[in-house]
Amino acid sequence: MEIGGFVNDRSATARVATSEALVGEDGRCTADLSIDPATFRGREGDGLLGLTECELVAAKGPPLSVQTGASSAAKRETTMLYMEPTGKTVFLFTNNRLVRVIR
Repeated sequence: MEIGGFVNDRSATARVATSEALVGEDGRCTADLSIDPATFRGREGDGLLGLTECELVAAKGPPLSVQTGASSAAKRETTMLYMEPTGKTVFLFTNNRLVRVIR
């Protein structure tokens, strides 16, 4: 789908994906996305809630491990494990949105 229009008297075109990019079991995003990690600078822990899987990988780098599955409550559930200076941190996603951080 392509949308065209004018923003501040400048022409703009945006492509809208029918599905969001996800992180695979190898810790990489399934699509080529250009996400500036500086966007998330200064955000930690619960301040990251609501991010997509790919946004977290852009902010923190590749995780140590990724586990995906599904539940009756969600189409997709993803767990990413990171080793941080303070120890292990687990990031839990439901339907591609960060919902919980466990330290």
